[in-house]
This record gives sequence, structure tokens and C-alpha cells, in this order.
Amino acid sequence: MDLVKLKEFLTAQNLPDFRYRQIVKNYYSGRYISFDQMTDLSLDLRSKLNSQFSLYSVFEEKVVGDQSTKKVLLKLNDGQRIESVVMNYDDWITACVSSQVGCALNCQFCATGKMGFVRNLTPEEIIDQIIYWNQKIYPSFVSRIVFMGMGEPFLNWNNLLKALEIINSSTGLNIGARKISISTAGVADKIIEFARLNTQINLAISLHSANQKFRQTIMPIAKQFNLDDLKKACLYYVNKTNRQLFFEYALTDKNTSQFDAKLLANFIHSHHLFFVNLIPLNPVDGGLNSATKDQQKQFMIYLDQLGVIYSLRRSFGQQFFAACGQLAINK
Repeated sequence: MDLVKLKEFLTAQNLPDFRYRQIVKNYYSGRYISFDQMTDLSLDLRSKLNSQFSLYSVFEEKVVGDQSTKKVLLKLNDGQRIESVVMNYDDWITACVSSQVGCALNCQFCATGKMGFVRNLTPEEIIDQIIYWNQKIYPSFVSRIVFMGMGEPFLNWNNLLKALEIINSSTGLNIGARKISISTAGVADKIIEFARLNTQINLAISLHSANQKFRQTIMPIAKQFNLDDLKKACLYYVNKTNRQLFFEYALTDKNTSQFDAKLLANFIHSHHLFFVNLIPLNPVDGGLNSATKDQQKQFMIYLDQLGVIYSLRRSFGQQFFAACGQLAINK
């Protein structure tokens, strides 16, 4: 919901400020499907709100999944579509949200990039993905957020910051900063800007190779921000924030050799706050080939020998094309 227009409307109606706060609280609670259900408002006001506003900016078209993972296709007011995912880790529930319709970066391992870029999502469209999931899974609720859905969050900078403020605010969705993570493909100048925000929000870098020549073949953004630029920005981030920085590394048949392990070790050993998340590659049409189980095991042996601290991430929703890199809208 466009809260600026809501405020203007209520002011024009000469309604007291508490009405605005009341409606906003109801909206963020995720307990209401429509204004009609807000029985703490007068019938007349509910009728006027229905005629002037759409409570939500995203609308469910299709849901697939199982007990641990669900993916939804959401239609936006202009007819564009996005996908969003919720994952149940038993002890907490995480929503994976999109920040753009499509993506301009065209990473070879990502289905979203093959769509091309359509437009940025508004703050409302980002927020409403989370509210949608809270409605869907009630009485459970989303307690963690990852910006790892469709799009490059740092290329939707202003709207991202507005959404983050609402997600983290005690008068918004009230999700703690340390329970929010943003993944970037390596937009170095924005990594520096993000460090200067002095936030506790987690940051992850899609690295996937510490070989500049290979990385730029699978991630064209590496031509604009090469590994030296990226490392400088990342070092600035950890020195400025003193927070751990996560590097995502999808395991393919092209980046899991002993030589690749040495390059990765050299990169990660640049700072004690650099940490690697290894990710089994999720298949996409026309994408890269996943490393075999033996290749994955041998690569981890190389990393162990080189003293690299890492984790091997679980993959959720691969069978529903809901895992990392698999979100896309088929035209």
C-alpha cells in the first residue's frame, strides 16, 4: 500500500493522525486481507479506502511446494510477475524476496538473468511479499529475510533502503537487522555505501570464482567490478563494520579444481572476517553444470588442507525450481 498517498488521503478527510497509525499497524500485521476486515474502522472509512486504495500490491497466482519450501508466483498491479519463496527451517521461517522484475546482470548460473531486466520493485512490492507469506503461513510468521530472489538488490538501491527501514522498524515488520541478509553479485561501489550505513544487516557476496578470467565469463558484472575492486570494497566493509562477510560459491564442474581452491583460499585469507558458503549448484536451462559429488568432496578436502573455514549450504525447493538461481518468469 502506498503510505504516502494514504497519509494525504486521510489528511484531506480531516481525520486524526491516530487513524493513519491504526491503518498502518493493521496493514503490517498481515492479519487483514482487505480493508473490510478492519472492524476498528468505521464502515464509511472502510468503503472510502476500498474505493481509493489497493491494500496490497502483489496478488497470488500460483503456489507450489511442500512442508519445507513454498514458492509463489505473484502478479503486480501493472501485470508484471515475480516469484518469492518461504523456507521452514523448523526453528525459524525465512522468506526469500525479490527486488526486481528480472535482472540485468545475466549470470550464467541464474535463471532470472536470462529474463533480462524489466523494472525495479517498489518498496511496497518488496514489503508485500513478506506480508503475503505471513498471511499464508499464519499463525506461524516470517522471522528472517534474505534478499536472494529475483534481481540485484544493490541496483534498486533507494527502494531497497526504504524497504529495509520498514522491515527493521518496530512500527513496521519489526524483524531484527541481524536476521536480514542481502546478497549482491559484487556491485563494489554500493558495498562501500552499505558499509557506511552502519547497519547490523548481513551482507553476502556472490563470488563463485576467485579467477578473474573465469569469473567474468560467468558473471559479466566482473568486467565492470573486477576481483581487485571487489576485494578492496569487501576489505573496506569488514574494516568499517567489524562484521563477518559471507562469500557464496556455487560448486560447478568448472570452479572446483585444486587451482581454484588455491585462488579461493588466497582471496578468503585476505581477512579473518571473510567466510565461504559453498552451495551445490541448482540446475537452470542453459546454465552451468553442477560439480559431481566426488568433485564437491575433493574441493572441500582442498579447502581443508588450505585452512579455509566454510559451510556447505542446504538446498531447498530444487524440485519446484524454488532454489537459489532458479527463480524466473516464463513468458
